[in-house]
Amino acid sequence: MELNPHDLIRIYNQDDLLTDASLPEWAVSALVHAPYAVVRRAPSKNGLIPVGIRGSKKNERLPAWLISSVVYEVISPEMLVSPLQWKIKQHELNPSILSLKSITPILNQEKLYWGPTGSTAFELATGIKTLTEESDLDLVLRYNNPLPVAEGLSLLDKLNKETGVRLDIQLETPLGGVSLAEYVNSTTVLVKTLTGPMIVDRKALWSKLDHVMTFKQ
Repeated sequence: MELNPHDLIRIYNQDDLLTDASLPEWAVSALVHAPYAVVRRAPSKNGLIPVGIRGSKKNERLPAWLISSVVYEVISPEMLVSPLQWKIKQHELNPSILSLKSITPILNQEKLYWGPTGSTAFELATGIKTLTEESDLDLVLRYNNPLPVAEGLSLLDKLNKETGVRLDIQLETPLGGVSLAEYVNSTTVLVKTLTGPMIVDRKALWSKLDHVMTFKQ
């Protein structure tokens, strides 16, 4: 099973999660209410999947490892583009979700491989209230080939004009994830790789494709 950072995995048994210490009380409670973990950007270890558990507060985040053989359901950001996958009440849409609906036609028209992440994705996938009126809209865009800077600037401008909330867009490249806003405004960028963050020339994000991960489209 191919997994990417930001994918949500349903947890059927808390014993299938491995952590450095016992699960804190907040994590146990969180998994009871919403039994999901998010795939982390880290190397696999002995066949285990790096995941993160999130609680109701921003400081409630816990890294863990999941036994790959017990994975039965995966919800990718791309799946959550369709409202048919949402587990929320349509009459209770948060500003972030309303903004998501506004920009969906733009991104679909561009034929991009994309989807919501973060709190927006978590609420859409689980139906658990996690967003506030001030929440950002987190998105991921996946590009196997170099993104022309002018094209990125144009897309960012179009999206910002259609949203009522702050956009936090991550551009996924074969080397790792980088802020789209940083990518279009700087020749050097901070990229999140499987082994940790590093600063590179933005042209290097697509270099040596035979040695780094690419996305299945």
